[in-house]
Amino acid sequence: RHHSTTLLSVPFLQEPFSLKDSSDIPSKMSLPFLDIRVLKQNPKQFVEKLRSACHNIGFFLLKHDLPPGVAERQLSETRNFFQHPLSQKRSISYEDNATFRGYMEIGRENTAGVTDTREQVEYAAEECGMSGRPWPPYERLRGGNPWPAFQPNLQTQTNEYVDGVLDLAVRLREAMCLSLGMENNALDDLFGKTPHWQLKLISYPPIPSADDTNDVVKEQRGSNKGQGVGAHTDSNFLTFVLQDTIGGLQVFSRGRWLNVPATGPDVLVCNLGEQTEILSNGYFLATPHRVIRNSTKEPRTSVPIFYNPQLSAKISPMMLPDGGKSLPWERSSNDNKHWRMNNNDMLETVGENSFKSLARSHPFVFQRHHKDLRLLENGKIVPSGDS
Repeated sequence: RHHSTTLLSVPFLQEPFSLKDSSDIPSKMSLPFLDIRVLKQNPKQFVEKLRSACHNIGFFLLKHDLPPGVAERQLSETRNFFQHPLSQKRSISYEDNATFRGYMEIGRENTAGVTDTREQVEYAAEECGMSGRPWPPYERLRGGNPWPAFQPNLQTQTNEYVDGVLDLAVRLREAMCLSLGMENNALDDLFGKTPHWQLKLISYPPIPSADDTNDVVKEQRGSNKGQGVGAHTDSNFLTFVLQDTIGGLQVFSRGRWLNVPATGPDVLVCNLGEQTEILSNGYFLATPHRVIRNSTKEPRTSVPIFYNPQLSAKISPMMLPDGGKSLPWERSSNDNKHWRMNNNDMLETVGENSFKSLARSHPFVFQRHHKDLRLLENGKIVPSGDS
């Protein structure tokens, strides 16, 4: 049938690992630190450090080479947006956008059914959308971004920042291929000329003080005990997080939560998504992470970019040289039992998984704009009359 969907059978993606059974005391382990300039100065050294970081933890800090001031201006424009009145921010509400783009108020997104405490703007690669009810459903994710008329510099600045990070992403992707013993262009066909990126502008409010009597604030304080965003793995290929110096991002590694340094605009936090874990036959890791709200008086600002192959790309394990036997295995056996939700089947294409994630995180938009579709428990999206 025209709407059939293939589920990937990859054992390491199907074995759940409970985060609740492990210590909630943040570890003093440190994340690997890489400098992108070394890729040009000493490619062999950079590729080896990248291999180790991707294999052992799936997270690393990256000293970038974006043009001077671009990252700083992006954080500044992001902060400025969230300082505007709610009435202005609502003018680009995601509730009016069938492609899941625009502004979301606090409490409108969830992780695994638990409400996240953050306000955000979602953007993605701008493409011409198809009219009507195109199939496959992920074709509905194509479209334009709702930019705020009250802050025209946000569009110009964000596009400049995205262009810089995408250039960085290509270089890292090629280096990752080399680290697996493959040619640097091994993944070129998957990404093609139109890789699908998604971006969030995020503001995490601080935990309200105990003496705050505002009813809305008290509600934020009570239910999720400081959750900015709940523990999850990313479904994309590679994520780049630009953040301020407030802190709150944590990584789950070797049975413990690790605090990610609040590095500011000169360093990006990079983490691998589930696509990379599949493509590498489980050699690289997509690592669980979360954001804990802080008790300072300032909100935490971050700008993650999620780098994907093109929407139509099919994700499956690559044929590694020697079946990957020549790659050094440095993780313990327990680290290979990686955490996944039981209902988090990896679907065949990038577009299917992107739609699945958006529909789960934003059920209101899915129900409002896609009434002809139904989201099944395993993540498949089918016509509403089908089972």
